[in-house]
Amino acid sequence: MSVFLLALAGAVIPCLLWLWFFYSRDKYDPEPIGLIVRLFLIGALPVAFIAGVVNTIVLVVITGGDLSSSATSLAFPLLAIAVAPFTEEGLKYLGTNLGSRRHPAFNEPLDGIIYGTTVGLGFAAAETTDYLIGAYMGVGPLGLPIDFCAAGLECFTYTVFLRGLGSALLHATAGGIAGYAMSRRKEGAGLSTAIGWLAVAAGVHALWNALSFLVIVIPLVVYGRLVKRTLARSPFLARVLVPSRYYDPTHGGWTKAPSPPPGWRGGPPPPGSGPPVRPDLPGGGVGPDLPGGGVGLPGPHRTDQQGGHHDGQQY
Repeated sequence: MSVFLLALAGAVIPCLLWLWFFYSRDKYDPEPIGLIVRLFLIGALPVAFIAGVVNTIVLVVITGGDLSSSATSLAFPLLAIAVAPFTEEGLKYLGTNLGSRRHPAFNEPLDGIIYGTTVGLGFAAAETTDYLIGAYMGVGPLGLPIDFCAAGLECFTYTVFLRGLGSALLHATAGGIAGYAMSRRKEGAGLSTAIGWLAVAAGVHALWNALSFLVIVIPLVVYGRLVKRTLARSPFLARVLVPSRYYDPTHGGWTKAPSPPPGWRGGPPPPGSGPPVRPDLPGGGVGPDLPGGGVGLPGPHRTDQQGGHHDGQQY
């Protein structure tokens, strides 16, 4: 499966589950499925695309055109808290209005909430797809490098979990509040009332972004960095270091090792074998000039009960 299809599935499936949950709240007069699909696509395509363009333009203005990683990392919190909530909720309102205002199914106040929620979830699906592709490649929003998890499925899984539970729900509820502004307008309320509810939606969005930095993003970054640093100091790190060749006395000489030899537990090869040879290290990985006593692997040795040797400190 391609990265795009994997990201699309990881983004759309949680949003569809949330959509089913919110859609089922409309107990008295459920909305036509065709209209729901149209609103979801409006949120996923034009609304998400225009929001991305607007946010990028604002970012360029904030940074003065300096889009280096250091400048964008400083400007991103400002963009996420003070700018994006207002542009995104305003665009969700416009998308909901264009997609449903004149539809005959729009016949009760709850409908505006359902429509806005649907547009919000479509927006979340598109945004999360982009985030998941980046996470798989080891980069976050705006191309900033992710340094608290490994590129690939590790960062991908983190992002699916966080955005599926957090951001998708945020876009659904904030979009629903923006949709309620449209319901109030349809009921005859003034423009100021609609603007007030849009401000509430943007405020909820901004509050979520601000708190997520404090409650989710910062703790996750600290935790992830601690995991990486402590793994790098593990006394068992040598267990994942497989030599290019090892000495197998049963076959009378040096043998290539594309995979760990039988009984491999890390460190030097099993008892009865010679030291590993690493052609990528000085002297072929054998010799007194290397740290760890000339076995091509760093660190002191200890002996286990079976007589096998392991690199690293004893804990």
